[in-house]
Amino acid sequence: MKRSEEPAMFLIIVLCFYVVGRVQGVSRPLVIGHRGAAYLPELTLAAQSMGYAFGADIIEIDVCLSRDNQLIVIHDIYLDGVSNVAEIFPNRNRSNGYSYVIDFDLEELRRLTIRERFRPFNGTQIFPLRFPSNSVITFQLATLNETIELLLGFNRATGQQRQLLIEIKKPEYHLKYNKSISSIVLETLNAYNLKESSDPIILQTFHIEELMHIRRNLGSKLRLFALMTWNRINESSSDYDFYRSEDGIRNLSNVIQAIAPNHEFIVNYDSNGTILGNTNLTKWAHQNGLAVYPFTFRRDSFPGRSFEQLIQYFLHTARVDGFITDHPDVILEFLRREMAAKDVIFIQQNSSSSLISSMLILVFNMIIISKMIV
Repeated sequence: MKRSEEPAMFLIIVLCFYVVGRVQGVSRPLVIGHRGAAYLPELTLAAQSMGYAFGADIIEIDVCLSRDNQLIVIHDIYLDGVSNVAEIFPNRNRSNGYSYVIDFDLEELRRLTIRERFRPFNGTQIFPLRFPSNSVITFQLATLNETIELLLGFNRATGQQRQLLIEIKKPEYHLKYNKSISSIVLETLNAYNLKESSDPIILQTFHIEELMHIRRNLGSKLRLFALMTWNRINESSSDYDFYRSEDGIRNLSNVIQAIAPNHEFIVNYDSNGTILGNTNLTKWAHQNGLAVYPFTFRRDSFPGRSFEQLIQYFLHTARVDGFITDHPDVILEFLRREMAAKDVIFIQQNSSSSLISSMLILVFNMIIISKMIV
């Protein structure tokens, strides 16, 4: 080696050891605020805003169509579980007693007050310790346009890149009324130039064949998630037993980027909520390049004895890629503590290796300098 090359080699060696000794950042699972956050009536702009304020990476919403083809942010295809529709429109219910979103125009829906979820016809609040459903504070339904404006405005004001996960509610149901809800969703997003996989928008639905239609026939490039539940619930005509099999996952991987299954598809529980072990679903998804975001993690409704232990198991043993949760603040705080503990351990483990690196650098330095002197 020429003498002039030795200093350059020395710098390369020093740089290599410096890079090795650096503490690398560790990414955490995504936290998806289910219907915003649990502390205000679900899916209202206030609940969505609270989810962003807590630090949720993604806010999950649901959309249905009104009679005049407006995209309404609401979980159910009927209004009775979250609004005062029976008081404002007492004669607009169908024979089963329910008042459906698709039977009302946007102007009429604006007149409703949104409440914390309750059981229709008896008024019992589903989650008793959440925001009181009889509160005099007025909340309203939002449209998808307003929700997009909130997302874009928040990202601009904070310089952050939060995202929106839009569940297209019951495409088959809407098709019975000659309404292609997916097409209307895409038209709305296109108006905001939200059409690429890099944009902060994700689409999901329980009707998995609709995802294939969105990708192949409607030509969308947006990221797609496949929701999965039990066939017996009749959420859609999709065969979830097949789609969560190894062949089904492999088939889906050509179309979607992630699965969003019920958390009971990820692990097996006994009758007391104790976890017995993992299923193969996460393994198969990861083998086919798909992320896994199970739903729904609720601090006030969960299997087993400890919500924190449940999250810990899904994080470390089930190795999911994120959590769809009513309580994004609780899971984010848990993940922060986990990351802080890992950083401490990593630094402690690397203190000795840093000393060794320094000693080796010194030795190389001495060797090279001695050669240069000769």
